[in-house]
Amino acid sequence: MVAVLVGIFAAAYLETKTKIEVQVPKADLSAYYQIRQSDLTSKVFASNNVPSNALKKSQQIVGHYTLTNISKEKPLTKKQLTDPNHLADTVAVGIPATPSMTFGGNLEAGDIVDITLVPVKSQVNSQKNYLASPILFSRILVLGVKSAPQANTSIASVILIALPRKSQSDFATYMPGATLVVSRKL
Repeated sequence: MVAVLVGIFAAAYLETKTKIEVQVPKADLSAYYQIRQSDLTSKVFASNNVPSNALKKSQQIVGHYTLTNISKEKPLTKKQLTDPNHLADTVAVGIPATPSMTFGGNLEAGDIVDITLVPVKSQVNSQKNYLASPILFSRILVLGVKSAPQANTSIASVILIALPRKSQSDFATYMPGATLVVSRKL
């Protein structure tokens, strides 16, 4: 009988020791939403129900943008959010992508990539007789990767990126007909 009581008290003690308080969204949040303090509430979870990389304090969350739709009252991780500086003065652009451009499906929201536009050989500078140089767009935030409709079999998905507004004109000018190379650091 004493062993049973000790077991019950030990279990109750361990139950209180393994709780953790986490800031969570009060309501569902849409993708690309900037989180405010008023969007958060405190919730206590059993520590085994909180991801090890969960953001626990509001200072880690407030001001950041969501990269995906976020469910209410669920712990947030760094991979679900992006720093507001990554979206400052950017425009969202969709790029048709092959499986190799998405690294076989391993490219995801929050990744930072470089995009190189390589002009086709037939594009010759009209003023001088040489091929145009590749254009590099570095440190581009991936907003998401979406599957393309089945009708077009050469394009498997669309990569949605946050392109700096100052690069928008160059991107639009040089993209048609160019080969796109997407790369990221390992």
